[in-house]
Amino acid sequence: MRRVGDADGAENPAPGHLNTSAGRRRPNTSAGHDPAPSSAGSGPAPFSVDPGHDPVSPAGHGPAPRLRTLLGSLAPPVWRSLPWAALTATAGPGLLLAASTRLPDQAPGAAWGLVVLRLTALTGGVGLAFLLDDPARHTTAASPLGRPLRAGLRLAMAVPLMVLWWTAALLVLPGPTRPPLGPVTLEALATAACAIALATAAVRFTDGAKVGKGTATRLGALAAVAVLIPARWGLLTLPGDRWWEETHVRWAVLLALTLVSTALCTPEPLRRTRARLGPSAGAPAGRG
Repeated sequence: MRRVGDADGAENPAPGHLNTSAGRRRPNTSAGHDPAPSSAGSGPAPFSVDPGHDPVSPAGHGPAPRLRTLLGSLAPPVWRSLPWAALTATAGPGLLLAASTRLPDQAPGAAWGLVVLRLTALTGGVGLAFLLDDPARHTTAASPLGRPLRAGLRLAMAVPLMVLWWTAALLVLPGPTRPPLGPVTLEALATAACAIALATAAVRFTDGAKVGKGTATRLGALAAVAVLIPARWGLLTLPGDRWWEETHVRWAVLLALTLVSTALCTPEPLRRTRARLGPSAGAPAGRG
């Protein structure tokens, strides 16, 4: 006869046979009893985060490499979009004006050389007035790089060329015609900085894509006003005048002011409230 429990084989298993159903015990997870840890190699190692390591950004893909990549990809189109026609049209006559001092049989004096170099610096400033002209301005505004970096990239490409151009203009002048190089170079720097500051302000406060013509006109007007101011209070004195040193202190102040103005106006342009809210901003709601 079969005893009670023999039907399922759980009560009295036969000798030599292992009961794999009822004889298997589950781990006791009650309080005070922790299950035994799994043996080594039976599963993946637990994930741990190093406090000094960022698990989101892989090595070599931080902000600095990404910025270099963006600048490298943006450099060729910015180089092609520089106002080469305006820069060439002003740099060429400036060099010809400086070379005209070699035409007379006798080299002119330093006073005439100073006048020639001031006009040469003014032509260079007119060329820089077109530096920020960008026909695709409203398209490039959505690029990952802000306008300070885009404008700085344009300036970084143009400055070495302008330095070479100014050096060539100084070398073209005969030795007796060259004025003191330090003061006249300060005047050229202030003129170029004034042109860039006017162009930056025009981009900041207007929506135009090409601000070069208006900037060149304003720069010419400022030069005309500087000619009319007496030498005692103005900017255009000669090396023999007693106000020579005071004049170049004013040139240095002008250079500092234009640099500060450029830094303040370089961020993204101001947007009108109506432009932010849309064309229907301020319109009265219709009555039903």
